[in-house]
Amino acid sequence: MKYETLSRSEENEHGIVSVREIVSILKHVADNTTRVALYYLDGSYFVMTTLLGVSDTGLWLEQGANDHDNKRIVECDNLTFVSTHLNVKVQFVARQARSVKYEGYSAFHLPLPKCIYRLQRRENFRLDIPSAKPLRCIIPTGQPKSVPPREVALMDISAGGMKLTYTEGDIELVQGQTYENCQLKLPDVGTINIAMIVRSLFSLPTKSGQVIKRAGCQFINLDGASNILLQRYINSMQRLKNDS
Repeated sequence: MKYETLSRSEENEHGIVSVREIVSILKHVADNTTRVALYYLDGSYFVMTTLLGVSDTGLWLEQGANDHDNKRIVECDNLTFVSTHLNVKVQFVARQARSVKYEGYSAFHLPLPKCIYRLQRRENFRLDIPSAKPLRCIIPTGQPKSVPPREVALMDISAGGMKLTYTEGDIELVQGQTYENCQLKLPDVGTINIAMIVRSLFSLPTKSGQVIKRAGCQFINLDGASNILLQRYINSMQRLKNDS
């Protein structure tokens, strides 16, 4: 969980200033006991800790076992908090920590940040496809027209590609091969046409004797309109996940 130095444009893109949303994100981190890296001395050192609690005015982090580190953190006027929220990195800067007790724990108290950064890199973020709302890719077989295209289930998807899962015999994908004129039907968004190249293949034998295959695929030259629809779908699914 390394902190990132952000440009002004990145700060504007990823910054969250709503107190309600900041508290909600940090409470999720606390409730899930997600690990936190607290950097100090201009990022030269850090400790791993846990977020104990959050209020509308501040938050409490558990102190470490090393008293020397704890003392340096309290004396430092530039701290960086880094953790994850729903598999997306979050970070913010705090100017000073106070040494306090919180529900019996030795803790650092930080004022609630005025802005936090949720660093969801759109080109890298991969959305897991929920089983309740499956997504399928229609892939032409390249065989005579009498042979219909195959529908293959997705495990995850991003702006740059997707992971497919299928049973051996359903379709035979070849690593390194390009597949054109494929279709993705995005619920409540629309259908996009894609070309893709298979970058990786993995086989998983099951107890029943079936072989499950996984294929990591990269989109090729996804056009602007299709990219917008795909991002709209990813954003809508992520909002549903956040609200659940």
